[in-house]
Amino acid sequence: MKKNLHIGQLRVALELQGKTEGRPLIFLHGWGGDKMSWQPLIEELKALGIMEKYCAVAIDLPGFGQSDEPPEAWSVNDYARFLEALLKQLYQELRWAGDYDLIVHSFGGRILLKLLSPQFDHEIAQLPDKLVLIAAAGIKRKPSLRVRLAAAAAKFGKTILRFPLLRPLEQMAKKVLYRALRTHDYEKSSGVMRATFLRIIEEDLQENLNHVKNPSLIFWGAKDSYVPLKDGRLMAEKIPGSRLIVFPDGKHGIHKTKAALLAAEISKFLNNSHDG
Repeated sequence: MKKNLHIGQLRVALELQGKTEGRPLIFLHGWGGDKMSWQPLIEELKALGIMEKYCAVAIDLPGFGQSDEPPEAWSVNDYARFLEALLKQLYQELRWAGDYDLIVHSFGGRILLKLLSPQFDHEIAQLPDKLVLIAAAGIKRKPSLRVRLAAAAAKFGKTILRFPLLRPLEQMAKKVLYRALRTHDYEKSSGVMRATFLRIIEEDLQENLNHVKNPSLIFWGAKDSYVPLKDGRLMAEKIPGSRLIVFPDGKHGIHKTKAALLAAEISKFLNNSHDG
């Protein structure tokens, strides 16, 4: 069931599947993704019977899919505040009661880490219970030598490209640079979302891992070039009792490419957690 809500002045698009009155299972996509990026995984969960007792809610976060862009550049805190307001409205409209479970990919992991921070002033009583983290972002690391060299080249190139005869090469040079820096998300963004992206990646949420006490299942691809496996290992180390599952040939989008395998593990995790 497709649904549109208004959170403040923002129109937000949702996709609800499963049992409307069931336990909420919230999906937060990665940067550049949307609610439909979860469909392969949701279909596999349906096949395993999970949706007979869950209400799956896939959200187009502001600035993605069919949802409105934020009115100005947002921080991770703004997205976490948005999520709380959205959940508060859903709990009221759908008459939910009790906890919800949360599945996140990449950028969605940043929102999760902010949401669980004790510094975050929660406006609703409901917080997530069980967590599934898929290539979750949030750890800021020192730039590699490759990135530093590319940045230096960018600074030099910016000066050279000021010459009129070289200006036609500017866009090509930018694409090469973005590829070298692996900042495809920045390249594909524009306007307020480009400014939002820069605000978000500047925040290091590593310390927030110390406050995650929830039962957690973590998935990672060993060949992930966006969020390295060492981040997944650190998350598994910091989150008590968590379990890390690594796919040796997996990349960043394992929620789509390994959907059946993820669904089988998630089904066992949720059932074991809730049934004791």
